[in-house]
Amino acid sequence: MNVAILSNSYGEGRSGALIAKELKSLNKDIKINAFPLISFGEEYERRNIKVIGGHHPPPSGGFLFKSARKFFADITETFFLPFSYVDKLRKFRKANNFLIVVGDIPLLLLGCISMRKKAYFIALCKSTYISPHFALERFFMRKVTKKVFTHDKVTAGYLQKSSIDAEFFGNPMMDDLLGEVEPFTKGEEILIGLLPGSRKEAYKNMSRIGEVVKEILTRKKNLRFAVALSHTVDKNKMMESVPELTKKIDFLYGRFVDIVSSSGVVISLGGTASEQALYLKTPVVSFPGSGAQNTRSRLRGQKKLLGDAFILLKFKPKKIAEKILEILENKDLLEELKLKGKERVGESGGAKRIANYIYNKEVKTSMNHKDHKEHKAINCGNTKNINTEDTEKLIVLKKRKNTEDTEKKQRKDEPQRAQRN
Repeated sequence: MNVAILSNSYGEGRSGALIAKELKSLNKDIKINAFPLISFGEEYERRNIKVIGGHHPPPSGGFLFKSARKFFADITETFFLPFSYVDKLRKFRKANNFLIVVGDIPLLLLGCISMRKKAYFIALCKSTYISPHFALERFFMRKVTKKVFTHDKVTAGYLQKSSIDAEFFGNPMMDDLLGEVEPFTKGEEILIGLLPGSRKEAYKNMSRIGEVVKEILTRKKNLRFAVALSHTVDKNKMMESVPELTKKIDFLYGRFVDIVSSSGVVISLGGTASEQALYLKTPVVSFPGSGAQNTRSRLRGQKKLLGDAFILLKFKPKKIAEKILEILENKDLLEELKLKGKERVGESGGAKRIANYIYNKEVKTSMNHKDHKEHKAINCGNTKNINTEDTEKLIVLKKRKNTEDTEKKQRKDEPQRAQRN
């Protein structure tokens, strides 16, 4: 059984990789090929999933309509990318039994047209909280999907009204976050986590965050700060963004969960990172930063999505510092925000539930169908297309069944023979 998983960028790649990992845990013989569109599939490789192709993110970072300059830069740099991507998919068309797409409608169409298959669509890129799916998007979902797994319950309900088989099984981005969590603070020490993002604009974002940290330190000294570094950014370059604060801030790779879980509040200019922070019961303070992901309009959309525990402010360092200290000093407010955030993003386990559903629909059904065909072939005396080992097993089973049938018939005939005697 071969599976193709298509994904857009890093966040979608992580979700795809987690679903792939769960499928493998259900059946180690499943072969999975990952086809990332605008990443190199690092999340798949970390989980030993085969990656085919890959491409570095475009100048816009995937938000091409936020800037005219970046839109044209994207067109220039990635004009031939869809064609090369489709070409790769076509080469593996016959090698894959079913298709999983993690991303948006354009990727869904590329995959289904290239593979000539309907897909299981993990639609994490859009939510009714921010912007409902357009009529044309809903039309394509009805036509080319076997099942749609949504970002949240509200979106699932909205799509169901359009006769789309959609359900919310949980957001896979919340999975795999509760592995080994080591306390990052000691005693009464208060930590503020810093999440500047994972894209190239993270360095400018760090500089802005640094201005807020300075204002906080003028008001309260006994605080600790830590940056959860993404593997996609350079630590030294990040430290150069706040040269006067390098002794006040820890810069660490691979400690995202530890830092966020131990923080009273996080300052976040990352997209998925903000959702994950709320899942880990840590309120988020955000403000406009550098890059298309941190424009005021996009952050307003994120505010609609994440609710009260995502606190969106204008970039006024003094006001931001005051708000953060207000939250930290008000235990009732802090606890309320923690609960609201966790409630909004939902529970973990989405990848496992999605994988179980697909496995039961595709793999188990296929195996049962194969067994039925092989039994039928044996009964008809036609075994030329069946694996030799399987043939021998089925012949033994058939002989055993014939023996059992004969014994049953003999037991049934015994009373009649006794009467005749």
